Amino acid sequence: MALQHDLGFSRPIRHPAHALLLEVVVTAGLLFKELERVARERGLTGAQFDILMLLAYQGDGGALDQTRLGRMLVVNRSNVSGLVDRMEAAGLVARRPDPSDRRVRRVQITTAGRRALGAAERPYLSRVEEVVAALPPADREKMSRLLERLREGLGSRR
Repeated sequence: MALQHDLGFSRPIRHPAHALLLEVVVTAGLLFKELERVARERGLTGAQFDILMLLAYQGDGGALDQTRLGRMLVVNRSNVSGLVDRMEAAGLVARRPDPSDRRVRRVQITTAGRRALGAAERPYLSRVEEVVAALPPADREKMSRLLERLREGLGSRR
């Protein structure tokens, strides 16, 4: 009922499965907007913040090859090359050749990228904690398991 009100629907959503998926989609959209807001307040887009987080915490020595980076992005993955181009022009990342494969370019977080990430990461994580504080830890774990099952129902992880 709250979703119906939040979306301004004048009639109930008739199909329970559709209502559930709308809950997930609307909530995800709100969470992405919040990430974008926190990142923008620190001079980054949500996609730039996502890339810097991936490089810093999932990369080998702060670097990932561009193809893998594109697969790992949580935010919009369209035009990863253009996004990396703009981040490189801003000095946040640098492209380097892969020592084991000349055809592959690795994206490396720079010192400026680490500073930008440092400025945005703490406020982001604080906001994440505020948002999830609405759920007790047991509910958070249960929600994670349930969302994983929904992803499995889609037939792939991504």
